[in-house]
Amino acid sequence: MRAKEHSQAYNETGTIIKNHGGKIRIGLVFPNSYRVGMANLAIHSLYRWFNANPDIVCERYFLPDEITSKIPRTIETNAPLADMDVIAFSLSYELDALNIVRILQMCGIPPLAVDRTKGPLIIAGGAVAAYNPHLISSFCDAVLMGDAEPVIDELMNSLIERQDVAEIPGMVTTETIIDYKNRQVARDLDRLQVYSSVYCADAEFADMGLIEIGRGCPYGCLFCVASHCFRPARWRSFDAIMPAIREMGQYRKKIGLVGASVTDHPQILQICDELLSMGLSPSPASMRADALSTDLLALLVRGGTRSITLAPEAGNETLRRKAGKVVTDDALTSACLRAKQAGINSVKMYFIIGLPGETDDDIRDITKLTQRIMKETGMRLSAGCSIFIPKPGTPWANEQMVSTSNAKKKLNLLKSEMRGVTLTTENPREAEIQGIFSNGGMEIADKMIKIATEGKMSTAEMLTILSEK
Repeated sequence: MRAKEHSQAYNETGTIIKNHGGKIRIGLVFPNSYRVGMANLAIHSLYRWFNANPDIVCERYFLPDEITSKIPRTIETNAPLADMDVIAFSLSYELDALNIVRILQMCGIPPLAVDRTKGPLIIAGGAVAAYNPHLISSFCDAVLMGDAEPVIDELMNSLIERQDVAEIPGMVTTETIIDYKNRQVARDLDRLQVYSSVYCADAEFADMGLIEIGRGCPYGCLFCVASHCFRPARWRSFDAIMPAIREMGQYRKKIGLVGASVTDHPQILQICDELLSMGLSPSPASMRADALSTDLLALLVRGGTRSITLAPEAGNETLRRKAGKVVTDDALTSACLRAKQAGINSVKMYFIIGLPGETDDDIRDITKLTQRIMKETGMRLSAGCSIFIPKPGTPWANEQMVSTSNAKKKLNLLKSEMRGVTLTTENPREAEIQGIFSNGGMEIADKMIKIATEGKMSTAEMLTILSEK
């Protein structure tokens, strides 16, 4: 397939195709499917930033939906990924670290950096690297811990001049002792914008353009990476984000506002009002009950919103306070009632089981809270329940994760108590594997290679390998 035909097969708008001649070639890789990766704003933004440099050509690669032995090729020009000068991974989910190993193997590149003497420079960054860079440092020549914006210019210059990128601030190698004080933080979000720049029909959230309007979270929940590993909370200004929104409005009428606590943006009313005046619909990614004012709800309903999402995390105020989540049952109920009165008919709530100190009564309180909200508001309610996983860099990093057997018991109790609620829950074995990866480092690199090499296997088989001495 010729390069142009290969690119057009994805039916994209906004694809950038540049001549490779005389340029540093970067293969930008999201180690998961195209559908998932094209909803990732880091991929969109890095793609745009790299290609804005006349001395760099950046092309994308995503993992095939089925792992195969075929040679990985880029979307833009069908170029072999292994022929790139640089392969840059963006890692958003711990278990995708296995796919980094798989992709290197598919390229014929030794997964461990110590075994390589030639070939592309392998670098990585992303959300996971911000709190646990050593999960993937064995496979990379350097891993960026934190935000890319403060070092993006220095990184590009180093690549062009073929200098050692490991010397760049925030870069981690297998020899680096992790110090979170060295994590890179973009202090001024207005300098570089993070938003959708390539549009396609085959991505999650394909019907909307996405823009990050804030980063970090001001509330400090003890389990939360956003509160502690991406601090401080920062906001992009109205004036800075509007040009990007106008650009996206040419391609999508629904605009997803991305951030850990979008409804706390100091200009959220102005942003939503301006979007509506442009004939666009605002869609906030996250909401806090105490920030859902009548005015904001009215704007969202004008834009077509018919459902809201809240994250109580726990079923009662005592456990919430212990976790650093300060929101009352009354505040949650009142927010849902205001939403119902504004014309919103359904709410989705997210909970976590296995929080430190949790009892069976705390589990039952989840059902009591959902029943109260449905009774007092008349709203349809669905719930998602995940399992607490200690994350490096958070105050609860050293707390004990609930065992798989106890997690099953807790989830079974929750399911038996729930009435009239559509409930989705996390798989306890998958959560256990995620917990190992979240807190694992170079010591599990060989096990990760073994799992990746074995091919498709069950979670039980993966856990057997990960538990080997």
